Amino acid sequence: MPPRKYPVIALALLPFAITAAQLDHVTVTKEGDRYVLEGAVQLEATTSAVYRVITDYDALENLDKGIAESRLIERVSDTVALVYTKMKGCILLFCRKVERIERVEEISATEIRAVVVPDSDTDVRYENSSWELSPHESGTRVVYRTEVEPDFWIPAVIGPAVIRNVLRRRVSRTLGNLERAALNYQ
Repeated sequence: MPPRKYPVIALALLPFAITAAQLDHVTVTKEGDRYVLEGAVQLEATTSAVYRVITDYDALENLDKGIAESRLIERVSDTVALVYTKMKGCILLFCRKVERIERVEEISATEIRAVVVPDSDTDVRYENSSWELSPHESGTRVVYRTEVEPDFWIPAVIGPAVIRNVLRRRVSRTLGNLERAALNYQ
């Protein structure tokens, strides 16, 4: 049976009311133990400004209020960085802090890939993310995708459906915040 896709609800679009960002879609599917998030948005900011915001590893909390802390740990090379993030959030009565270290590869000025370092002491069993940027009309088209498998217990009764809704809202807000932050770089 193919994974079910859940359309964006109207409330998820509210953060975009104060920006010119045009949300194309945000979907969250569950495939086995993994959640797959995909989102695409049109931003009025330039591609270079969007790229600078995404790669400002010491300020990722400006994009997502669920990120309590972020910092560049080490530059492995000119195009590879190790980045620490601590995320926090609650789903109903269950609150959790998730810490992770990602190996971020800045493939080009329009493509970024990140994977959670498997040997790090993390609450994420698997995570692979990508950002793809392309010039579009008066700004930038951003396509974001992540596949994540938590390494902690999620109550089966509330788990998947509630997590989908929370993740969908977070991705929607993050994409809207990305435009506001990128416009400050122009």
